[in-house]
Amino acid sequence: MKWTVLIIALMIMLCSNASGQMNPYSSNAAGGAPTPTAPSSAESLGLQVPTDVTGSQQAPSAQESTQTLMSANQDAAYASAPAQSLASTTNAVYNRMIVPTGGFAPNNLYISYAPRTVASCNLYANLPLWMQTTGRGNIWFYEWYPSGMLDTQYAGYVNFPGWFKRWFFADTPGWHVLQYYCGGWSNYAYIYVSGPGGYWINPNPDRNPVPYPYPNWDSPITYTYPPTGHTYYSYKWTSSSGI
Repeated sequence: MKWTVLIIALMIMLCSNASGQMNPYSSNAAGGAPTPTAPSSAESLGLQVPTDVTGSQQAPSAQESTQTLMSANQDAAYASAPAQSLASTTNAVYNRMIVPTGGFAPNNLYISYAPRTVASCNLYANLPLWMQTTGRGNIWFYEWYPSGMLDTQYAGYVNFPGWFKRWFFADTPGWHVLQYYCGGWSNYAYIYVSGPGGYWINPNPDRNPVPYPYPNWDSPITYTYPPTGHTYYSYKWTSSSGI
């Protein structure tokens, strides 16, 4: 009888460890932000790294680089899509909508162009992100790093549903998972960043970091979330702990 109990306990422990390894992502959002459901890893979803790697040619304009959220429209979001993207089996995989388990995602998030949700780019590249909201409210943006760390940013308040744009900066090699909240959750978007290990900007640096000297932002852009008084910074100057 004792051996049976021990075997059952061991099986439960092994299952718990296995489930933890399948979902290594944190769900600890910064103060004031809705708590997200940690996404499934790209590996557990069977996602392959896209072969059409985006380089570093795209970049925000001088005006867009000072904003974390910009008004957009559907035409702009679809404008860069290849003519064959809707008919191609390969692109159908890249357009896959992945939503929180057992959840409802009324908002849409696309990478580079709509309706793409899985993409790849080189280290230090910039990719436009297209957000289609179904309501108004505060927008919280979430980014899970390859390490599992969650970076949370307050992007501002929108007064109407519609299309909005922001930029992704590839600062760490590996899979990044993105999502946002605006009166409801969006789907997850997956970006694989290719680059040399050991030469990227640490999103959660030590006291005296010596990051790769590109890019060099002179100062962060700050935004304050009124209900809690928390201050958030653009370009990954924050971590999930709000530091």
